[in-house]
Amino acid sequence: MRYFGTDGVRGVAGVDLTADLAFRLGRAAGLAFRPGNVLLAQDTRLSGPALATACAAGLAAAGCDVDLAGVLPSPAVSHLVVQSGYGLGCVVSASHNPPPDNGIKFYGRDGLKLSVADEERVESLLEARPRAGPRGRVTPRPAVAESYRSFLRERGGGLSLAGLKIVLDCAHGATARVAPMLFATLGADLVLLGAEPDGAQINATGAAAMDAVAAAVPAQRADLGIAFDGDGDRVLFVDGRGDVVEGDRLMAALAPRLLRWNELSSPQVVFTVLANLGAEQHLTARGFRVERVEVGDRNVAWAMREGGSDLGGEPSGHIIYRPWAVTGDGILTALLVLRVLIRAGTDLGSLVAPVPLYPQLRRDVPVDDREAALADPRVQAAIRAAQAKLDGTGRLIVRPSGTQPLIRIMAEGPDEAALRDAVGIVGGAVASYAVNTPPTASHASLLTPKEAYEP
Repeated sequence: MRYFGTDGVRGVAGVDLTADLAFRLGRAAGLAFRPGNVLLAQDTRLSGPALATACAAGLAAAGCDVDLAGVLPSPAVSHLVVQSGYGLGCVVSASHNPPPDNGIKFYGRDGLKLSVADEERVESLLEARPRAGPRGRVTPRPAVAESYRSFLRERGGGLSLAGLKIVLDCAHGATARVAPMLFATLGADLVLLGAEPDGAQINATGAAAMDAVAAAVPAQRADLGIAFDGDGDRVLFVDGRGDVVEGDRLMAALAPRLLRWNELSSPQVVFTVLANLGAEQHLTARGFRVERVEVGDRNVAWAMREGGSDLGGEPSGHIIYRPWAVTGDGILTALLVLRVLIRAGTDLGSLVAPVPLYPQLRRDVPVDDREAALADPRVQAAIRAAQAKLDGTGRLIVRPSGTQPLIRIMAEGPDEAALRDAVGIVGGAVASYAVNTPPTASHASLLTPKEAYEP
């Protein structure tokens, strides 16, 4: 059985992701990598403390010393693993998923999420028993949070946000303590949303639910909005008119300026297959090479390392700027964007205005067995018929979600009527398959649709 998706192991806490599985994942990771010392953090979900305790116990059973950081953004663990010399990082979080869910993901000593091969090593050891030997220690280390705050203050050094009014939405998640303090220290006039750490409401606002921040920016006459997801590795922005700026369009606007200012080492950017063609064309017209990889910020990060790219990410707001960090960090991305806006003397809407976007139509269809649904002859026939509707002028992507029981359908191109037809044909076939296939109880509560560019 495959437990890992595109971003760790996720499921309904206590149903799919139990304390027993958390213990076995921790023990297996300890046996697989023999990391010595491990940093473990969590987001604000109500199930977090129990799962973190179980995972730490598993790691200790494999002989690892575990430092418990408490509530911290996921990217903080990536940074601190490298900065403080930990052998492994672990985060108990389901990122943008709803409050009943939780997850476990690991970072290697290089700060990157595990490769597929390393995840398979962990899975192969889930039933293994450690040899007799000393157990590791489990020690609360809340003070490591200050190291992350110092890291952020260093990146924000010299940046003054005086005169800027920002709607800051922390999604009731892991950024709720650190982000408001940082941006207030830099002088911003803040309107706060979701700034109370509350696992029962995590992702009710923020990057997974943009309506609140999009409405607040024009209502408050703010300059822009910044919205994080529950674990803080994603960020989306809202311009002064209340329009959401997705990550691919933002990167296409940032990259030429960063290159001109010698803040990129080369004219190349890594996108996923879901990035808008308009963003790609904007960059290629300016001499950039655009590489596309499969969905998932891990795929982006590994491609950036292998190809030497300094900028990459996803429309959903996972953006990596390698001169600062090897993984997506919403707070760091916000600092980068604010630096660019201030240096360029412009606003967010004007910055992204030159980047054209093709219409995209997206639909999520809940289905329990994603792989079987995609392999069904009716679905395959529908995909071929939908591609014929687009007639070579657009793109159709049909894929299983890597984190939820959904089939995600996206069509992109100049003819909106053709896009509607294409998505309708495939969506109808998948929905018909789902209706005629009984779901299994273990995934029943994971069916809340999310944005189609999610993993």
